[in-house]
Amino acid sequence: MNETGEGRPAPLATSRDEDAPPASFARPLVECLVVLLFGVLLFRTFLAEAYIVPTGSMAPTLLGQHRELACSFCGLRFAMGLDDHGYYGRATCPNCGHDDLDLSAASERDGDRLLVLKHLYDWRPPRRYEVVVFQNPSLPAQAYVKRVVGLPGESVQVRDGDLYINGQIARKELEEQKAMRLLVYDHEFQPADATRYPRWQMRVGRGLQKAQSGWSAEGTSFRHQGGEDVPSGQTDWLEYRHFDPDRGAYGPVKDHTPYNGSRGAGEHVVRDLMLEAKVQLGPNVKALVARSQALGESVWVSVPTNGQGPIKVRHDGRPVIDPFPLRPLPADDSGTEHLIEISWVDRRLAVALDGQLMFTPLDLDAGEGRPLSGPLGSPIALGIVGQGAEVRGLKVFRDIYYTSPLAEASRPTFGTDRPCQLGAGEYFVLGDNSPVSFDSRFWTQGPVLPEEMLTGKPFLVHLPSRAFPLKVFGGQTYWIPDPRQIRYIR
Repeated sequence: MNETGEGRPAPLATSRDEDAPPASFARPLVECLVVLLFGVLLFRTFLAEAYIVPTGSMAPTLLGQHRELACSFCGLRFAMGLDDHGYYGRATCPNCGHDDLDLSAASERDGDRLLVLKHLYDWRPPRRYEVVVFQNPSLPAQAYVKRVVGLPGESVQVRDGDLYINGQIARKELEEQKAMRLLVYDHEFQPADATRYPRWQMRVGRGLQKAQSGWSAEGTSFRHQGGEDVPSGQTDWLEYRHFDPDRGAYGPVKDHTPYNGSRGAGEHVVRDLMLEAKVQLGPNVKALVARSQALGESVWVSVPTNGQGPIKVRHDGRPVIDPFPLRPLPADDSGTEHLIEISWVDRRLAVALDGQLMFTPLDLDAGEGRPLSGPLGSPIALGIVGQGAEVRGLKVFRDIYYTSPLAEASRPTFGTDRPCQLGAGEYFVLGDNSPVSFDSRFWTQGPVLPEEMLTGKPFLVHLPSRAFPLKVFGGQTYWIPDPRQIRYIR
């Protein structure tokens, strides 16, 4: 380089440069706002658009206008929707069945707000059990949100609460089951009458066996420290006993829908159940065992720990083919906790460990109604063979029970008494809140949703209707949207 400065970098301008014009914040701010507005317009025009859910036809997956209240008996917060006349009806807790709740303490909420991915179906067709937004075929100005269940060219029928496609039950994958399940009982919210009607009871073996169980209750958890009276190889059970709010006593799990208020009484016994628990299994636990039974049909599965022996399954008391294990069930003294999910839904048995399937789900045909293996009031149970375990976070769920008639209405239905045949470019849609959902079963113009009426796929609840209390400086309480309820829609 020479002394004339050729090749040297130009000096940086500073804010003290007297020749520089005065700095202005207005222009960058305006430019930023213009770019933001342009981006929002592009986003809404070509990518996504916001919608609000007005009704409860997809509850509890998506909530419409409702009241949110806390059960005074068990503490669970839940939603209860409006009917067409703005009436809430009688509130019943979905967890404990208590139905003498004070609605004056409830807070009113608007529906969930969704982001809908537009034009997705220009690139691919909807998939079964996918939630879609579409224009009402009879009122194109109205946008509906439902779940696609029938695809072009298929025969669709709702029978005994299940969906049948081309004469075969339409089974759901585990993630689809979890997206559509409804809470039956959460042991983290124990009801005040738990001593009178304990939801979980401890029992050894089967029938009238009198051995003392090794389980003991510790708050919302159960600990197994062994029992001298438990015969070797026998299962020590935690049996769920369901409290039927309509009977005021133990009974089978029914399609009770508390979101629907006084219209939510359960009329049908539900066979399809799922159990979820967090477990710690000590080195002396030989196997984890589960059982589900309803309507004279039962399924039983035993998963050995540390891969010691085969997984065993019995359906209606008869052994079926042993499924091939994909991963072992660990049992050791490390104190590691694992999430166990066991489901018997759509006559498909699935067991998952920490979110991963333990074996390929086992599909079984309808049972023969052989004698059940446990008490009639115990629809689902979890047990161990051996000793030394801890269980917490026990939850029981049920699958959607698709009903034939619409609650409090008398009108022709499609796809219930006989199959509905779909043509090219035609879909059949149902709401998750089946008793009150106005969907393909009841449309006056017919059951078909033409593909040209599809608007897009909702993928995110970006502004949840669920709220939580916020106290400002210890004074007045304000209810604000609960960010924990922001979720992807499956």
